[in-house]
Formats: sequence, C-alpha cells, structure tokens
Amino acid sequence: MEERDCPICGESCVTSRGLGRRGGRAHHARAGVETAVVRCRSCHGVYQLPTALPEGNPYLEQPAEGYFQHHDRERKVAAGESLAHAAEGMLGARGRLLEIGCGRGELLRGAANAGWRVAGVDMTEPFAADARSLGFEIEVAPAASAEALERTWDVILLAAILEHVYDPVDLLRRVARALRPGGVVLLDVPNECSLYTYLGNLYRRLRGTDWAVNLSPTFPPFHVVGFCPSSLRLALDRAGLVPVSLRQYRMVSTFTPVRRGALASLETLGLEAALTVGRLVGMGAGLECWARKP
Repeated sequence: MEERDCPICGESCVTSRGLGRRGGRAHHARAGVETAVVRCRSCHGVYQLPTALPEGNPYLEQPAEGYFQHHDRERKVAAGESLAHAAEGMLGARGRLLEIGCGRGELLRGAANAGWRVAGVDMTEPFAADARSLGFEIEVAPAASAEALERTWDVILLAAILEHVYDPVDLLRRVARALRPGGVVLLDVPNECSLYTYLGNLYRRLRGTDWAVNLSPTFPPFHVVGFCPSSLRLALDRAGLVPVSLRQYRMVSTFTPVRRGALASLETLGLEAALTVGRLVGMGAGLECWARKP
C-alpha cells in the first residue's frame, strides 16, 4: 500500500473527499482487498487511498474467457471497423494504427478489415496469444514500457485502458510522443461523474453501508483511476493533446445480482434506469474521446 496524491493533477491526497470503501468487506461477493475510494477536489478524478499496488500481473489469474465474458467478439470487430472509419475521416487517409491493451484483438481485426496496418500491445500473454493468432504483430509488455510506443503511429487506441493505469498522464505523454503530428488517439473510459455513480453511492448510504460503486482497484476488471469529463480534458492537456470530440454514452450493464428476489429485481431495474436516464441528461456512464497531437 502506498499513499499517493491525485494521479491526474497531483493535488494532495490530504484534500481529497471520500466516496466510500471498495473490495473485501465492501463488496457483495467479498472480492479483492478493501480500500478507500476518494475524489480529488481539484480535478474531480477518482482514485484509491492508499493505493494497493499488485505484486505481479493480476490479469494472469483471469482466463480470457472469464475476463472477457461480457465482450461480444463480432460486436467488437464491428466497433473496430467503425473506429477505423472515424479515424480515416479525421486524417483523410488510412495508415498505421496501434492498440494499447488489445486483449484478444477484436478491434485490431476490425481496423484491419477497414484497410489499416495494425499492431497491438498487451501485458498478458494468454490475451496476446489470441490476438497474435489473427496474424497481427503483438508485443507483450506493460503500456508504460512498451517498445511499440517508441515508433510513430497515425492512430493509437486506448479503449477501456486508461482506467487500468496507475500513472495515466505519463502514459498519455508517451502516446503523444508516438503520434505523428496531426495524429489522433481514441480514449474510452467509464464516467465517474455519471448518474449511475451518484445514485449508486446514495443508494449504498440509504442501505446503511459505506460502500462505493466507483472503481474496482483490487478485483476484476481492476479499474484503479477514474475520470470525469473535466479530469479527462486536464490529463490530455498535460500530455499536450487537444480534444477533438468528447461524448458520453450509455454503457451496457454487466451487473449480476448475488441474491434473488424482489430486492435484486428492483436493484437491476434501478441500475438500468440510471444508465438510460444518465445518457439522456448528459451524465452517461461511459466517455469516448478523440484527441489530436498538434
């Protein structure tokens, strides 16, 4: 455990505001180790305090089929094609695309289908093996030390990755250096200022617990840093990247009630309502951002 200041803006952790507890006792299935989750009063980013650092790669304990159980392969391939077309529209041409945290390679496959030259990085060999079986160049390495980021790319994808990184601004700076002038990066992260997180935490207080619904620092999917629109823009600015577009959207729920009965049904309905209404009022549970290197 390490006591760290805000990983996005550097504001002292002493001034942070507690959101609740997460993991262990503070989890419906007692997953992971209990830790506090706090919000930075300056940038509104969310992080754990103290920071529980893994001794190794926690993803090695997760079979690919289990970790990606809520990921539809063909839907992700289609998403890769869509992202590639969007990038082509911004750049005016196809080119070289790198995905950090490529997992099983579905987004890469979609981009390749759209005519891009692609490569990927993933820190977990079993995940990377799946992507490599599709015929792509895959480096097995943490994002912070990936050699692929020493090369130059037209597009870099960080889809559901930045929330897993302990030093997100440092990674974005590496991404900025690896992009060619005018190149773009795609970021996709949960929105920790969503209607779902606000109502979820309120519901926990009404139930008499000090739990939080933000992040998952010590259990899958291992989200260790959280962003709101303002903190995401700040992180990009500190890395020298300029937002092109930022939209909020409705995430697909993967919540599975532990209990059965009327209460579990009401919790599921409430979650779905929060996700749907959140998108309608500009507080969706997901953020998608394209940013450009000047």
